[in-house]
Amino acid sequence: MASEQLRTIRAALDSLPAQCIYHGENTEPPSGSLLWREACCDTGIPAQRRKLAEQALDQVAVTHGAG
Repeated sequence: MASEQLRTIRAALDSLPAQCIYHGENTEPPSGSLLWREACCDTGIPAQRRKLAEQALDQVAVTHGAG
C-alpha cells in the first residue's frame, strides 16, 4: 500500500471521534456482559472503530514499510 493511500485512510480516521462523550478513552466493551457489545455504549462505537482501525493501519504501515 502506497504512503499516499495510508495518509488518505489516516485522514478519514481522523474524522471519527477519538473518545466516547460519556466514557472518554475507555471505549472497550464491558467484559462479562450477557449481551455482546461493540463498544462501551452506542455513542462509543465510532471511537472504538477508530481505535481498532488505527491499530490495523499501524500494522499495515509496519508490514509495508510506510509511515
